[in-house]
Amino acid sequence: MSALPPNKHQEKSLRTRTLLLDAAIESLAEVGYAGASIADITARAGVTRGAQLHQFHTRSELFAQTIGHLTERQREAMQRKAKALPADTTAGAVLVELVTATFAGQLGRASVELYVGIANDPPLRREMLRVQHDLTVELLDRCAGLIDADIARERLESAFWLTVNLVRGATLDEMVGRDRVRRKQVLADWTALADVALGR
Repeated sequence: MSALPPNKHQEKSLRTRTLLLDAAIESLAEVGYAGASIADITARAGVTRGAQLHQFHTRSELFAQTIGHLTERQREAMQRKAKALPADTTAGAVLVELVTATFAGQLGRASVELYVGIANDPPLRREMLRVQHDLTVELLDRCAGLIDADIARERLESAFWLTVNLVRGATLDEMVGRDRVRRKQVLADWTALADVALGR
């Protein structure tokens, strides 16, 4: 006889699934795709092997679901940062702050590792590219909504894509163990340059 009513079972199952997917992101960011084993992820999630098997039968299945979960976590980080920005934030700072929230740190490292890890799996690669494209379009629109509407869209998009590429490059720089202080200074310098580029 079940100890929990159906809705409680569903809540527990969803909670376990979320713990595993969050742990997969953490594992990717900290030990990389090759090191992100089922055992490591299960231990980080704090769940039993049986509970893990109930949710995901294979590592490939787990990472297939991690694609969408990671993208949603990136979206949530972007939305939190957008809400927290002061009203007087400059255009350059809006770009750097929102792009960094979305594509840097733990989420950025996990994204890079997942991109590389699934590169030779065409269906997963297509799905990753699709959801990340949609996220990036949403991010651009969110930046546009926080920046002076009089700034030409073409100029904004140019500055936006330069910022995305810079932040992703900084994430790779972090992953190979380069100087954190220098990365912060590079982003600060780009913020100032982007302000000039987007000035009217």
